[in-house]
Amino acid sequence: MSIQTARKVALAYWGFSKKATARAQSGIDIDIIKGNGGSALESATAPEKRFAELVEKSWEEYIGHVGSYGRIPFETLMDLAIQARTNKEIEGKSSMEEVEKWAKMLINENSNYFIAHAIHKKQEMKLLINTKQ
Repeated sequence: MSIQTARKVALAYWGFSKKATARAQSGIDIDIIKGNGGSALESATAPEKRFAELVEKSWEEYIGHVGSYGRIPFETLMDLAIQARTNKEIEGKSSMEEVEKWAKMLINENSNYFIAHAIHKKQEMKLLINTKQ
């Protein structure tokens, strides 16, 4: 059931449907990636653990109107990754590949997290979704 919930959240977030019960228009493909379980945070590096904490603290700021589920775009996750890598006065750097790797670690760690991926008008879109209310 949570995969369907994640799909509806992504559809509404990207504006592909106006209601939570609606379906996407023809030609819009949304892939929902579910974690495979595990305890990846146990062996995570310090920046990865800080990233996980920052994401956990950020959900309240990114609650949607469809079912009050959390959704954070990967561009915002990039900002959180940079913040997790920043130490004292040295600004950290990150990449979208690193953000994707860390997001996959989070979905493996938490069964309520999903990654939604879509390509629309040649633009790639990714979203981290929390289906826990």
